[in-house]
Amino acid sequence: MELSKIILAGLVGTTLMTTFSYLVGQLCDADLGEPKLLNKFLDRSKRLGVEVAEDSIWGWIFHYLTGFLFAGVMSAYFCLTENHPTWWLAVILGSILGLFGVLGWLIMIRFHSAPPKIELQLFLIQLVGAHIIFGLGATFVFKLWASWYTL
Repeated sequence: MELSKIILAGLVGTTLMTTFSYLVGQLCDADLGEPKLLNKFLDRSKRLGVEVAEDSIWGWIFHYLTGFLFAGVMSAYFCLTENHPTWWLAVILGSILGLFGVLGWLIMIRFHSAPPKIELQLFLIQLVGAHIIFGLGATFVFKLWASWYTL
């Protein structure tokens, strides 16, 4: 049951945050969608030596797997601290996860042999906002689940 909750929270949170990223990208006329950018990183990798289209499923798979991991971290936090999921905690945990997301992207950019062009400041700022939305979406699932089962 715990794994089902984590998977559902990861699906909801990742879908909401990705929608936010694509909407901000549309409004700012910039490529901000994480799956598309991940595909660009994969395609430009000299070590992999593979062609990956911008709309390939691989970026989506990697992005959602990361979302499941982050939902698992949130679930572990709630279990270990015995705190109940609240909207304030969703914003705080989403912000913290956003900082980890920023760190991950900066590491990828720094160590990639040919990183794609990204409007970095805009991307990183919206990334933190997107992770706050992830936290809110995942928390919605955790709160809903808690109303059905004991968290």
